[in-house]
Amino acid sequence: MKKKLIAALLCAALCASMAGCSGTPEGKKKVTGSKGDEYLVDEEAKTVATDETNKDYEPYTITLNLERSGIGQNMEETFTSAPTKVIADGDQMADFFFDLGLEDHMSGYTRGACWSTVNDYPARAKVKKITEDGVNLQNASKEQILDAGCDFMMGWDSLFSEKNFSVDFCLEHGIIPYFPYCCSDSATMEDIYKDYEVLGNIFGVQDLAAQKVQAMKDKLDEVKTTLGEDVYKDPIKVFVYDSGEDAPFTACQGVPGDMIKRAGGISIFDDIDKGWATPSWEEVVARDPDVILILNYTDTDAEEKTEFLKNNEFTKELDAVKDGKIYVACCSDMQGSAGSAGAVEIMAKQFYPDKFK
Repeated sequence: MKKKLIAALLCAALCASMAGCSGTPEGKKKVTGSKGDEYLVDEEAKTVATDETNKDYEPYTITLNLERSGIGQNMEETFTSAPTKVIADGDQMADFFFDLGLEDHMSGYTRGACWSTVNDYPARAKVKKITEDGVNLQNASKEQILDAGCDFMMGWDSLFSEKNFSVDFCLEHGIIPYFPYCCSDSATMEDIYKDYEVLGNIFGVQDLAAQKVQAMKDKLDEVKTTLGEDVYKDPIKVFVYDSGEDAPFTACQGVPGDMIKRAGGISIFDDIDKGWATPSWEEVVARDPDVILILNYTDTDAEEKTEFLKNNEFTKELDAVKDGKIYVACCSDMQGSAGSAGAVEIMAKQFYPDKFK
């Protein structure tokens, strides 16, 4: 990327030299960093790159929503060319790029703990893994990131905290951090569509992104029509088992909650105003779910979790367990990804098999 909006970010000496001036020098503008510090950057940073390869690129501005997770003040970043050294944290993030055919723009990714167990993109084998399977990007070193020549990093908000790769660290080294809309606690499928729109504009594949979004909408419309209105009036109660033995980590609202609703269910913890939470096993028993949905991390993960639920002192007597109503969904897709619409269909078929005969 050339001439980014934060092109001179963290030029401490320059900032110090201007501290006593009451005005902003001609050709410069002030930008507030993630910690509230002000930096001087070139006004030209938002002009179109003039080299031949970028002459048809339409400048696109995004907002880095730092306030969402309390890691700073919101900032804007204008792209004048598409990033070419993307690093994506986990299959959830990487699948956005694979689905949009952007593997040539990637310098690496991690599979993380939650693998994509449904979508088998051939491009997955072409892109370098920054860490071994099961290890998230936060466990990589800053040297590994810089050695990869990273210019765009996509991951959950926590990846960009001070203890990992802070926003200031990223911008100082020419890396644009992007935490998807779909990772918000209040997100829905609409936010996945928004992420496709944003990535489509950043990487110049707007038409393909729009086609992907429309395909997702069409699939969800088919599910809704097949299930019928009565299902949504009286949805089945779903306990989502992500992980945890002493206490369950479960899905409440956000994208997973919205996906479950579109599949004709509702999380038994939908009243918790978060995307994810860790209630007690006693609360699970008290809410008596109709079905249990296991989030599959890897190829064998679901089997192990099923055995745990069948033997756990709290869950083994649940009707959902005794009646064998334990179903499975891909954890990566349930967090918001390229396969989320497909995951809704998979859940709906498990919840209401008679509707899909």
